[in-house]
Order: sequence, then structure tokens, then C-alpha cells
Amino acid sequence: MHKNILKVILFLLMLCQSNDGHTKSFKVVFLNPGFPAQNHTGNFWSNVTLFMEAAATDLDIELVTIYAQRDHILMRSMIKDIIAQKPKYVVLVNEKGIALDIIKQLAANEIASFMLLNNLSSKDLSSLTRKEKQLLKGSVIPNNYSAGKKLFNGLVNLYPSAPNKFITLLSLQGDYTTPASLERERGLADALKYNKSVTAIDNTIANWSKEQAYKKIKGILQHAHIDIIWTANDAMAFGAKKAIEESNIGYPIYIGGINWDIDDPHYPINLSYGGHVALGAQSLIMLKDIDNNYLVIDERHQVIDIFESSLSPYYKNFTQRLSQNKLEYYNFSRFSLSSAMPLTFTVENLSKAYDERTTN
Repeated sequence: MHKNILKVILFLLMLCQSNDGHTKSFKVVFLNPGFPAQNHTGNFWSNVTLFMEAAATDLDIELVTIYAQRDHILMRSMIKDIIAQKPKYVVLVNEKGIALDIIKQLAANEIASFMLLNNLSSKDLSSLTRKEKQLLKGSVIPNNYSAGKKLFNGLVNLYPSAPNKFITLLSLQGDYTTPASLERERGLADALKYNKSVTAIDNTIANWSKEQAYKKIKGILQHAHIDIIWTANDAMAFGAKKAIEESNIGYPIYIGGINWDIDDPHYPINLSYGGHVALGAQSLIMLKDIDNNYLVIDERHQVIDIFESSLSPYYKNFTQRLSQNKLEYYNFSRFSLSSAMPLTFTVENLSKAYDERTTN
């Protein structure tokens, strides 16, 4: 009799658990295009994984991260291994435009995809079959156009310009194909149109690399006067700063980048825009809500203007918590639609979610 009662209780507990979306676990593979540690392109991609790991713990998601080490050929070769792991979802970054082929391979194996930070182009999206579109579950992309524009305007506002003085600007782009690089450049170009006091003297590619930026700026400084250097990421900004210091320039050059890697003790720069490193966490939050049918189809593809200046009041705490790996104190579940009062995913609200967990 007691055994039968116990069996009924256990069955009911299992039934309740299976119907409770909050406790349901699934496996996600993140195909990280970067390196697992700091390198010549900075530490942005390893930090994306740190945010995702903290969010996965909060959301009861099994997360596996595979690093492609900025090698798109290596990234393609990893797909068979990913398929063999049988994840429910794969989070992809469209580095150098290779995500389309990966999405098709995953869909052929009934594995869903989610785009992070760099999305497919309109042309690539239109080439997906109905099944492939259904298995592309969503995307979360920062507003890179806005970041490019904000960085330009921020540098111009910081620069101590004199009356009737024209400002010369040099820009360093990431690459020719990655959507983030193209959109940041487009934001810069549009901002330049509306500021007649700034003249662009050069616009070149440095492949997100500190070393390549260093070599290019070192050469350009031998024959050109530069007032402002705009770079598509902080690693290139650090390389530019190193070149300036070694060239013993006798006038100020203001340097800005993107990623919030700004605290380089050897080559500090003037300005950086960031916060988007946390969007990996938002990708898992959205996947949890998609899996539990909280997120309607029209809200599954999001472009978020998350970028904040390094002059923001939230910058110091955000970067300190990241550098000290205290991300487990963020309450990422507060951003899920399953929360009683879900927060919008912003740098300010991340600070709020941190404070809630540490003070309660």
C-alpha cells in the first residue's frame, strides 16, 4: 500500500516537472568565431562566452562552446562535430559571411540555429528554404550602425578643436564582409556627411588586429597629420596608440574603439563604446523563451541599441565585474518573459539585475 502511494507521488512529481517550462533543460552549442583567451584581436569573444556561461547556469541550459580561432575554414570543418553532439540549438555568428552554409547543414540534420551579433544578409535570408527558415529560430544583433555613429560623434565632442580648424580623421575597419564591420563603417560615413569640420584622410582594413593596426598607423604617420583615429574595435585602437607613442608625435591624437576593452594599461585610449558583449546571455534568454513558447514569432529577431560610452556611469562596474568574473551575480532570469516583471536588456538594467541579486 505504502509502495503504491509512493509510486503515485513520484509519478505526479515527474509529471509536474515535465510540464514546468522553467525547469526544462536543453543543450546549446555556441560556435564562437574567436579565441578562448585574449589575443591579437582582443578578449571580446572569450568574454561573450563568460556571459553565456553565467546565463546558462541561471536558465538551466547545457552550454557547450567551440572556438574557431578567427579561422572561417576551421569553423566550417567543425560542423560535423557539432551535429554529432546533437544539440537542440546552435548559436552562430556570421563572421565573414559563412553562416548560411552552416545553417543549411544544421537544418538538414533537424538542428535549429540562432544568430548572435552578426546576422545573415537579406540575400542569404531569401535563399533559405521554408524548412531552413523555420529552423532559424531567432537572432539578437546590436545596432552596429548606431555604434559607428556614436563613436564618431563622441570623439569629435572630446577633441579640443580651435575656431576655424579642420579636424583630420583616419578610420580602421575590421574586414570587408562581416556585417558588424560594414554597419559600423556605414554609421561613421553617415555621421561624416553631417560634420563639415572633419575631413577623412584614410579608411583602411586592419582585420580587427592590434598588430596590423600598429603597422598601418606607423606607416601613415610618416606622411600624414591625424587628429582623430576611429577604429571598429578596441584591439585596433590599442595598436594605433602604440604606433603613436613610438612615433613621438608632438600633438594630441584622440583614439576611439568599440568593445569596452579600453582598460589597456600600456595603451589607454580616449573612448570606447560597448555593452554588446553581454548579448550572448540575451541569446540564451531568448532561446529559453522560444523553447517555452513565451516569445512570439514577430519578436524573435531583435536589433538592440545596447551600446554605451566608456564615459557612462555604468561602465566601471560592468567592466570590473567582467574582469573579475563575477557574472554569476547577474540575475539573467529577470530578463526572461517568464519573469513576473521582465526587464528590457540594457546595460543599465543589467546593473539593476546585479544589485537585486546581491542585496536580496
